[in-house]
Amino acid sequence: MNVAHVPLHKTIYRSQGQIIRDNCEFLKPKPRVHHQHPTIQHWQLRDLITCPKTSEEFIYVNENSVNCYNTRTKMITPLMKDLTFPPTSLTAACGYLAVGGQRNQLMVRQMNSNWFAHTSVGGSINNALCISEHMGGTRLLISNNDETIKVYSLPGLQRLTSIQLPTAVNYASVSPDGRKMVAVGDSNQVFLYDISVAAGYQKIGTYTATTEASFSCAWNQSSEKFAVASQDGYVSVWDVRHSEKLCKLGSKQQPQSKGATRCVKFSASGSIDLLVYSEHVSYVNLVDARTFNERQVVRVAPSNGDEHISGIALSPDSKVCFVGIEHSVLEFDVDTITRRSFPSGSLI
Repeated sequence: MNVAHVPLHKTIYRSQGQIIRDNCEFLKPKPRVHHQHPTIQHWQLRDLITCPKTSEEFIYVNENSVNCYNTRTKMITPLMKDLTFPPTSLTAACGYLAVGGQRNQLMVRQMNSNWFAHTSVGGSINNALCISEHMGGTRLLISNNDETIKVYSLPGLQRLTSIQLPTAVNYASVSPDGRKMVAVGDSNQVFLYDISVAAGYQKIGTYTATTEASFSCAWNQSSEKFAVASQDGYVSVWDVRHSEKLCKLGSKQQPQSKGATRCVKFSASGSIDLLVYSEHVSYVNLVDARTFNERQVVRVAPSNGDEHISGIALSPDSKVCFVGIEHSVLEFDVDTITRRSFPSGSLI
């Protein structure tokens, strides 16, 4: 496989007019190739690989099953086998694994026990799932095409509330401090909620991303910034302490439809400070999340053709970035030494 780092020959401008440099290398070249087969069940939903515990394991969807692959031992562990539906959404956090389907199917498993539950939650496609700690408990948020976010308790799987939005909901993300939530859907609106009080989910802001629907959103590790990935090939970033958009980042293939930004993630380790987003096919982008003025573009498909990207995942220690493509999963090492170095030469 010919996988290469591809610098762009054009400059992209932030909303404040500052130039973004594209000659950076946040990922080391020559990824390790794992011959697993992640599958995509819906052409716009591309968050089907996750790395919740260790850089030596990733979890991915394969047809009607969910597997865990150990990159050191090369062992495959089936976590959910022969489901009655092909998962369109996947998440793993807080000791739980959950998948959702196109006909509102839901399967949840507790990773350290035999407990699992299989149910239907009503509505339409379960576009995305989010598990997080909340007010001393664990909650599962289900973003559904019926214009709701359904909130369930774990492990009881009791529905606690249903949040109504003015559009089909494609993704919801809870901040690491458990105090805020951002949600996006089939419009260019972005909805910010305060979830820090027992009363529930209070909408405190509505923002405008770009021109089209958004399919992914994420928080940085400090819970101060969030990013939104949109169909028109842009990622928008806000700082919750200010109302104006912090920056707008384009994709390599924008404005072509194959440059749609499908999945966006921040590194979990604060000292690494990376923002990663995937395109519909072939390219992954990494941006310096301290300044947003440096970017690396990585071609993950062979030079002679495009490949669809099923998802991206950074390990909890931010040392590894996994990228799912059509016939394999690529494992890139993050240049953590460079990321911990500042212009003064000091390390953090």
